[in-house]
Amino acid sequence: MTIGVDEAGRGSWAGPVVVGIVQITGNELLDGIVDSKVISENKRELLYDKVIKLFSYSIGFATNKEIDRNGIIKATNMAINRAIGQFPNDIKFLLIDGQDKWDISVPHKTIIKGDQKIKAISAASIVAKVWRDRYMRLAANIYKGYKFEKNKGYGTKEHLASIKKLGICDMHRRSYKPIKDSIAEATIKKSVLLHTCCAPCASGTIEQLKNDGYNITLFFYDPNISPESEYIRRSKETERLAEIYDIGFIKGKYDPLLWNKLTEKLSNEPELGRRCTICYHMRMSETAKKARGLNFDAFTTTLTISPHKDAKRIYQLGNSIEKRLGIKFIFYDFKKKNGLLKSIQNSKKYNFYRQNFCGCVYSKNQ
Repeated sequence: MTIGVDEAGRGSWAGPVVVGIVQITGNELLDGIVDSKVISENKRELLYDKVIKLFSYSIGFATNKEIDRNGIIKATNMAINRAIGQFPNDIKFLLIDGQDKWDISVPHKTIIKGDQKIKAISAASIVAKVWRDRYMRLAANIYKGYKFEKNKGYGTKEHLASIKKLGICDMHRRSYKPIKDSIAEATIKKSVLLHTCCAPCASGTIEQLKNDGYNITLFFYDPNISPESEYIRRSKETERLAEIYDIGFIKGKYDPLLWNKLTEKLSNEPELGRRCTICYHMRMSETAKKARGLNFDAFTTTLTISPHKDAKRIYQLGNSIEKRLGIKFIFYDFKKKNGLLKSIQNSKKYNFYRQNFCGCVYSKNQ
């Protein structure tokens, strides 16, 4: 009779560390029982079902919070003791994978690469691994976006990208360096230069950017607004908004002649056509140049808050400008998450001037 012990999840960034204990007698050996790491997920699942039907086994685990409080070795020790407490039979002696020293009441021996040498340890590795994988798949239904059903909490490029996008969740091990680094990075606010054409549009975007940890400076750059009195009115309202939200404000150059030169052959172009693409590019490029020159971390635009603007085209232009000028473009489709509704509500709350045309002479005539 051999009783083996192995763990799963020791190096994971999220979730528990799980310990399996399996008892195998000499006449109960199963073909195919090997170290869980060298067989496919489907095969592990099949072997798990066989092992728990034929053999005595138990599971113990320590949560990610216990790992953070005690360290992974002590937490694994806790999981081993819990598995021992759950085991249905008397335990005389244990064979444990690895070489760590354990504080347990049962006589035992550690075996380096035991999961490759001892069937009972191999079976324990399968039980621990599959039990933990199933646990992480359930967690994925609660903590959506981290792909726990796929990565099981381990460090992958996709997992790291999701942390950068969503932040950490309650499943993550805060004491692990990649997670600690992500927490530290999130506490450092990044500066963004936010292009805007008017106060109402900007008012629907600021809250979302602040919630995502950005220090915002407004850049009012709209050289094609016509007539000049309209430009001045929007500029003053945008500056008033910056004072209300206590954020920076920069006003770009008013240059309607530049716009006329760029679009002189497109006077008959309909709205949302090529002329609008030139407009997006002109304003976003100037914002990127200003952001780079003033050492901002990134730039973005409020243009996407309008239901009349092509968000996909803005996204493509922003990425192109980022590559060309070497300044990060942060894409937001501000229409989502009730951005437009917030813009309308804030305009009423603060009595912002809300124009009835986009800005250029063509949009006013059409």
